[in-house]
Amino acid sequence: MMQRRVAIVTLVILALAVPASMLAQQSKAEKEIRAILAQSDQANLKGGAEAVATYDKILTDDYTRIPPNGTVLSKADILNSAKAGQLKYDLLEHSNVKVRVYGNTAVVTGVATEKGIRQGNSFSGKTRWTRIFVKRGGDWKIVLFQSTNMV
Repeated sequence: MMQRRVAIVTLVILALAVPASMLAQQSKAEKEIRAILAQSDQANLKGGAEAVATYDKILTDDYTRIPPNGTVLSKADILNSAKAGQLKYDLLEHSNVKVRVYGNTAVVTGVATEKGIRQGNSFSGKTRWTRIFVKRGGDWKIVLFQSTNMV
């Protein structure tokens, strides 16, 4: 009877230990992803060469960006736009950011409050966005970014 209790307690402890270790890994991944989001925000606010260097580092080569107008932009498009100074943010704040990690892939959603100038035209408002991250070569990178205007 005593051996049976020890076996049951051992199994319960093992069952609880596995999810705890998985949560620790997800927590580490979430922290890394949130740090990349912060780098992206800083690059967006600063613009110029720093933005180009940051985007080159955090975007995959096959990156796709789909802004609210539905166009499809590549990593090269984003880098060229940053080099040309076509986008300048005065305000960029995020809320309701949720990070869900699935192994080497993560889905990140949130809301952005934005204000700035895009290709000479002022813009402001809120967008709901989704970013897909993949872990390649030990680093998290953004592979897809899509945003939708909120009314």
